[in-house]
Amino acid sequence: MDDRQQRQVNEAAEKFAEAIRESFEAVAERGVSAQQLNAELTQNFFNSVIDNLQAQTEGTRRLTRELADQQERQWEASQAMAQQSVDAYMDFISSMFSYYQEIATQAQRQAGPRR
Repeated sequence: MDDRQQRQVNEAAEKFAEAIRESFEAVAERGVSAQQLNAELTQNFFNSVIDNLQAQTEGTRRLTRELADQQERQWEASQAMAQQSVDAYMDFISSMFSYYQEIATQAQRQAGPRR
């Protein structure tokens, strides 16, 4: 093989080696890009999960506060109703006592003075 053919073979080998190197670089770059994309997707996924959990937690806190407030209002309403029932019963007893006291007073007046 003469020098010219040797140079052509060497040039072809260099071009082939360069093409292989460029292919490997492209694959490596795509691998790095894929890893970065996967890392971003994973981070976005976990951020979304965390955001959803925080929103659910806040919703649960709000609901718990509302239920506690509602329970407090129900307790106050039952206390008011119990107080009104006691007041009504006391009024009833008082009116019955007044009624019988009035009857007793009238009976004493009709009986007249005793000697």
